[in-house]
Amino acid sequence: MVYFFYNILVFKIDWILKFLSLFVKQIREELEKRNRSLHQIFSKSADGKFVIWLHSASVGELDQAKALTETIRKKNKNVFIIQSVFSSSVKETSFQDPLADVYFYLPLDRAHAYDQIFSHFQPKVLFVMAWDTWPNLLKKANQMGTKSYLTCASLSSGSSRKNPLIRSLTKASFRYLTGIYPSHELMAKEFEGLVTETTDFQVLGDTRFESVLNKLENKSPNPTFTNFLLEQKDFLSKNKPVILGSTYGICEEHFINYLKKHKDESFYWIFPHKWEETRMKDFISNLEKYGPVGVFSKRNPGDSLPKFLLFDLMGILAFAYHYGSFAYVGGAWLHRVHNTIEPAALGLPVITGPKIYNAPEAIVMRELGGLFQTETESDFIEKFHLLTTDQTLREKMGNGNRNFVVENRGASDKIYNRVFSNAQN
Repeated sequence: MVYFFYNILVFKIDWILKFLSLFVKQIREELEKRNRSLHQIFSKSADGKFVIWLHSASVGELDQAKALTETIRKKNKNVFIIQSVFSSSVKETSFQDPLADVYFYLPLDRAHAYDQIFSHFQPKVLFVMAWDTWPNLLKKANQMGTKSYLTCASLSSGSSRKNPLIRSLTKASFRYLTGIYPSHELMAKEFEGLVTETTDFQVLGDTRFESVLNKLENKSPNPTFTNFLLEQKDFLSKNKPVILGSTYGICEEHFINYLKKHKDESFYWIFPHKWEETRMKDFISNLEKYGPVGVFSKRNPGDSLPKFLLFDLMGILAFAYHYGSFAYVGGAWLHRVHNTIEPAALGLPVITGPKIYNAPEAIVMRELGGLFQTETESDFIEKFHLLTTDQTLREKMGNGNRNFVVENRGASDKIYNRVFSNAQN
């Protein structure tokens, strides 16, 4: 019965979107893009290979899927990988990654939206990363004999899926899952009452940890940054800047208000989420009241480091954390926090805004004492000041974060061994 009402709701949403697309260009282009990406995949065939479908909600979950895909391909050469994403924040340029054989945007979760995908590719296994469990997708997979697994599974205590109105749908769709593998013991308890006895349930970790560690260990930053580090070697041996990563306007506003209340001797490296000229001009003007400001791409060799250095080049942030004292990670005042694993992997304590409920690693880091989740501007200012002044606290939080990341390496192997020893039987 719950599926009946759910499908009525999806039908109405579908109708509304199609109607609005007649008048709203942005919606029309979005629907066209999604339809185009879906139709293009049928030009390819699995040619008798073992087909695996991985689905990710957004960019972070796609990183989880990539780590798992790398392990699958190392252990099994005769596979055909389908990779779907839901969020438009995943750019089509990401679809050029050769890890998967086809990429596409998941269609709206209508009752028959996936019929052609299953009939054409006949996937044997479906992995849903973290939390994006669309009810009709799981039901269709079950009908077609595809084994479905929720891997790196996360569910926060405040999740809407536990809302009394949605809980019955969550439970109904979860019964189609062959296995649910939470990312951490602290996540496992959130699934109580939602998992049937026949569903394989085991904490196997989060593949995103190894994705981040592999990146930090095997890839290199923007060469301009490498040259900068060599030039500033002496300075960085004595000073550890505070890293502000993925900042939005509201993050920058809170930081300015922190500076109004507290004077400190810290240096700051700031990485705006988007370099918007007007916003950056205003931000720089406000920062100049508290010390010299520089823009990374406009520096000249030999220039002394200003108190505030703004980075306007890509491919640097993850590696810059190595030189920091602690990290602020943006996104959590608006939608969801950005990557907190990167600074944690490099032994930094982390401070964020309030919205971390879709980031299980951030939730666990908070519970383990390595992350400050701040709810108000005054709370942010208080915790930020505490981190700038208390070195013992920084070291304790940072060491805990580093241990947390390292201990969670190897999730892909655990998932592969749990699933694929039986998947082909």
